[in-house]
Amino acid sequence: MNAQVHQIDAAWNQLSALVQRLGPGGLMVKAADGWAVKDHLAHIGAWEHSLLGLIGGQDRLAAMGVHETVEENTDAVNDAVFKLHQHETAEQALKYFRDSHVQLMAALGELTDADLEQPYSLYQPNDPEEMRPVRGWVAGNTYEHYAEHIDWINQLIKESSAAR
Repeated sequence: MNAQVHQIDAAWNQLSALVQRLGPGGLMVKAADGWAVKDHLAHIGAWEHSLLGLIGGQDRLAAMGVHETVEENTDAVNDAVFKLHQHETAEQALKYFRDSHVQLMAALGELTDADLEQPYSLYQPNDPEEMRPVRGWVAGNTYEHYAEHIDWINQLIKESSAAR
């Protein structure tokens, strides 16, 4: 097991506790930008699938369920993920969010710290120029990503409460 698993677990537990506190109704609360809490969860699940694609040597966009024709910039990918999942119920988004995480943790549990120090290009041979360690992608698509969304979800809930 690699050292990042503990960081991921701690951040996941914090995010899961927030989701639990909100309950099913809270997952449907929407921000002015149209994103409901459930959309944040589906977004996180999609980026975990991207990470699964990365470490599995697969096309990351395809792993997210996004068409390869999507421009490969974060905003375009995020918009495509939102459109893909926006009509799902809170229960569907929550299931996707949880299932993605279970799959990712199983895959990461097989990797050592040495595996995570390998360059991105080892896992994604179609990108031979990217030599940074894959560890950074793991952090960016898990515990760092959860922290961003915890902040956004908390802000969304705060703004929703103030509007009532």
